[in-house]
Amino acid sequence: MDPDLLRHTLISVARQSGTKFVFSMVDGSYRTEQVKKALTYLRDAGLSIPVIHTASNGIPLGAETNSKFVKYIMIDNALMLDFLGISDNTQEIDKAILTDTVPNLVDKGSIAEMMAGLEILKYMSPYERHDLYYWQDTNKGNAAEVDYVVAKSGHVVPVEVKSGVKGSMKSLYELLSKPQKDIPYAIRCSLENFGSFVSPIGKPISICPLYAISNIISKTLTSNPIA
Repeated sequence: MDPDLLRHTLISVARQSGTKFVFSMVDGSYRTEQVKKALTYLRDAGLSIPVIHTASNGIPLGAETNSKFVKYIMIDNALMLDFLGISDNTQEIDKAILTDTVPNLVDKGSIAEMMAGLEILKYMSPYERHDLYYWQDTNKGNAAEVDYVVAKSGHVVPVEVKSGVKGSMKSLYELLSKPQKDIPYAIRCSLENFGSFVSPIGKPISICPLYAISNIISKTLTSNPIA
């Protein structure tokens, strides 16, 4: 494998974190098939983690994936920040994101989303490799997207990540409103404290702080609030 191809691909993973990966955005005159092979190497090495689109109609989530829609996150926040040109005090930046004291950080939303995905994986069983999933409306002209989708107690549970205490929930509400999807409740991860509220369509939303994402996996969540 060409080391320059691997390096450019990994840098592109950092730059495109939180969005659908576009092969043509990898620097250099590389073909799509070359970039796909590099992504496979990086995944097998554990440096990048795919977040795969799922239709979210039921479980298992992996039964309805669409390989044309894949996002990638990196294995470590500090590594991502280093690739983006921030090599000092990366641990402090992570802490600042959790306390909302870095208002000028351009990639704050993407970093918070990646932190959430890594935490979700961290608290899953260590005896097997797990995949991360997200939902996106694939119809042209519709940009609705929910950051993560997990399976809990036989149900599909969407997880929306916010880097502050506010933010649009339009995409999450759109997913919850689809009649063909049996989704009893959803989770909002943000800088808010534990809590819950009822969405405009009548389904409950549990609020889980970003620092306590372990609750999503380690506790049996139902339609009742986390708190």
